[in-house]
Amino acid sequence: MMNDKDSLVEFWGGYTSLATLVRGQAEKTPNQLALVARSANGHEERLTYSQLVWQGEKFARALMEIGAKEGDHIGVLLDNKSAYEAIMTLLACTFGGMVCVPVNARFAQEEILHAVTLADTRILICGQATLSRVRDIRPDAFILENVVLVGDEVTEDTLSWRELFNKAKVVDVDWPERGLDDISEILFTSGTTSRPKAALMSNRSVVASAYGFSQAMSLEPGSVYQSFFPFFTTASIRCLLYPSWFVGATAIVDPELDVMDILARMERERTTTYIGVPAFYIFLLEKYRETSFDLSSLEIIDAGGAAMPAELTRRLIETFPKLDVRQTYGQTEGGPCGTVLVGKEALAHIGSAGTPWAQTELRIVDENGNNVGLNIVGEIVVRSPSVFSGYFKNEEATRETLQDGWLFSGDLGQLDDEGYLFVVDRKKDMVIRGGLNIGTQEVESVLHRYDGVEEAAVIGVPHDKLGEDLLAVLTVASGVTIDPEAIRQFCADKLADFKIPRRYEVISEMPRSPMGKILKTDLREQYSKALVDA
Repeated sequence: MMNDKDSLVEFWGGYTSLATLVRGQAEKTPNQLALVARSANGHEERLTYSQLVWQGEKFARALMEIGAKEGDHIGVLLDNKSAYEAIMTLLACTFGGMVCVPVNARFAQEEILHAVTLADTRILICGQATLSRVRDIRPDAFILENVVLVGDEVTEDTLSWRELFNKAKVVDVDWPERGLDDISEILFTSGTTSRPKAALMSNRSVVASAYGFSQAMSLEPGSVYQSFFPFFTTASIRCLLYPSWFVGATAIVDPELDVMDILARMERERTTTYIGVPAFYIFLLEKYRETSFDLSSLEIIDAGGAAMPAELTRRLIETFPKLDVRQTYGQTEGGPCGTVLVGKEALAHIGSAGTPWAQTELRIVDENGNNVGLNIVGEIVVRSPSVFSGYFKNEEATRETLQDGWLFSGDLGQLDDEGYLFVVDRKKDMVIRGGLNIGTQEVESVLHRYDGVEEAAVIGVPHDKLGEDLLAVLTVASGVTIDPEAIRQFCADKLADFKIPRRYEVISEMPRSPMGKILKTDLREQYSKALVDA
């Protein structure tokens, strides 16, 4: 793998940032369709590469006119129903040398406050759906100077995104030239900590991940690449947008996970490539009828965000025998970098996550960081130019995760005799529910605040469609009766809805190790056959 900076830049076509990448495509193919995305007013915006640059630069000027400067952190609290405004803000940040901070639009008040404060967010872009939560946190978000509201409504305590855009002066700007090591985004990542950590993503990571994932998906200039992944996720920004733009393809952003609407859009846009979580493909198989939709343009479908069940792979191949059914494995801190299992290898290596994609090195190591042999389980570690720069304001976690240029994933896996990766388990105590990562300690910390709860252990249990769902195992004070609905209501303003457990079990005593730690492995074994109703 090349590590020399000049060699890497040359290999990447001279691109050193998202700004140079998009501008480069605009010069080569100005009239090529670059993006299809919903705006906050309900319209579907269709932008060419030249329009992508012009409108992104225009909103960069708008941000500068309200005081944004190079290096400032700009938060984006939007979902895909405002994907156009979210993506234009992302581009404005890269053109203006600012740092984009996507924030999960499903976060509760406390989570939004944590994200805004941790990331030193000066300006926050939000929509009507999240405005009340933003208003609730403003008195405590001392660093937050301006809130910009997307959509047609104007309020006294916010600035209007549309008005700022329309009034921005189209004048010559001495645009900053950011280097490979300068930070492009701060992406929040869930783990075992009580709160999400803020991953620093450099321009080097932008270009490397764009190149690597475009290769993993075999994207070409004529590709039409579609996904429902929410804007605030790594999967949307770095697995859909950047790879599409690296090769000059078209990125299609679904406004929400509506299978029938997605199928209709696939037919209408002549989609060639689709990426979703395994749960999406379960829903797709339930709804799809060959006579109802013309998907003859579709060539590749990929599952990421969670492990693909072997039976689901078989069903997809049976239903779509001409399709290349792929699976990818990676994580936010990797950029992502990781592995891909392509369709022609899927049945021969069922259950595998594949082999490393371009510019990615992968090893399996023991607890001392030494390589283990084939077919032996150890921790998965990766190295790539796309790997993140560290955690913002968290040097200890950075030292634990980044060691001598290698990213320690916290996932357990093994390599078979042919070099295919099999992900065995997650070393970090995380549940992946429908492709969304949930740090269980964060959920437990909220449950512990509920009157009468003495201890809480949150685990993942099998779910026939989501892959995993949450189960909260509780011990309670004497005489206390637990009302699940009351607990859910208690959590509603403290946790995003997908983090709130739907099932609760009360036991008399937690299983413990000799050190007194709760043995979640015992709980998982006890409840491993428990399925939460869909």
